[in-house]
Amino acid sequence: MTEDADVTAATLSTYLSGRLVDESIDVTDVQSHTEGWSRRTVSFTAHWNDDRAETSRQFVVRISTDYDDVDDSTDTRNDVETEFRTMKAAYEAGVPAPEPHLYESDPSVLGGPFFVVEHLAGDALITWDPRNRQRLYDAWDDPENTLPSQFVDAVAAIHTVLPEDVPFLTQTDPAAVVDRELDTYERIYEETKLKQEPAVQEALRWFRVNKPEVTETTLVHGDFRIGNVLVTDDELTGVLDWELAQVGDPLYDLGYASTRYFAGKLIEPTERPELASALVDREWFYDEYEQRTGRTVDRDRVRYWQAFSTFTMMTRGVAGAHRYHTGESDDVRSAWFQYIVPGQIEDLLTTITDDRTR
Repeated sequence: MTEDADVTAATLSTYLSGRLVDESIDVTDVQSHTEGWSRRTVSFTAHWNDDRAETSRQFVVRISTDYDDVDDSTDTRNDVETEFRTMKAAYEAGVPAPEPHLYESDPSVLGGPFFVVEHLAGDALITWDPRNRQRLYDAWDDPENTLPSQFVDAVAAIHTVLPEDVPFLTQTDPAAVVDRELDTYERIYEETKLKQEPAVQEALRWFRVNKPEVTETTLVHGDFRIGNVLVTDDELTGVLDWELAQVGDPLYDLGYASTRYFAGKLIEPTERPELASALVDREWFYDEYEQRTGRTVDRDRVRYWQAFSTFTMMTRGVAGAHRYHTGESDDVRSAWFQYIVPGQIEDLLTTITDDRTR
């Protein structure tokens, strides 16, 4: 982490004074975080005197990048205002999320629209790091560690948020949810693919033939996985990165969290392939979710969304590589996306292998 050259302590102090709190604010410890693939994330400490007592609290600002302002039909992320409003609705419903404080639409302040939330303790564990995987395995193997249960609690809490609680998100009839997702990501894939992949065409046929019936919708995080939650040794402190949130099938989040990719598989299988997100046994995960929500977890529907989630991740990777190859992006990380595609195609076909002859 390094001090951000654009988001300065002076700029934040001037803007936040009288907005974040009534008092004058002094900002220190401005740090830019390079983790993640979207939005600029900057943390800082704010100091102010309240009733003659000095208060110091840490916050995070998430800023829309220039790319967010481009009308790109291949970008499925919500804008930062929608992300802020979604997080606020989730927080108010009791979801462990950073407390949202304010949203600013004026791009002249920090170079793009932004929002400010509370800073939370913890690490976002990357499962491709063997040390992080082992830390998660240890949590699962320790019967006294409640982190696996808190992981279930978090996703169950998200699904208590009803469509009417998030009216700013696109409202879709349950019967139309699967077609909405299929139509969106098939279109993006066809527009951005670098070459023809017969295996992907086979998978798309399988998705059409095996569409599950969805009878209810809730708020869906859309990117629920261990890498998007903050954890300490034994506590899940918050769910992050709400830019893919939508109204959809709640079982989508379970399928997404269950992908092999987010268990840490890049080329070789992980040491514990039975664990979703390297933290929870899949069947235990589904059983515990049922107990918390009273919702029946249709394993075939979860498997469908697991396969489809692999396809969406592959498609976002293909689209990123396409933007790099066409000069729309100069972020070299986008070029890397093309190298994860073969592994994701393998995972996709493995997930649907029992039905590939249909």
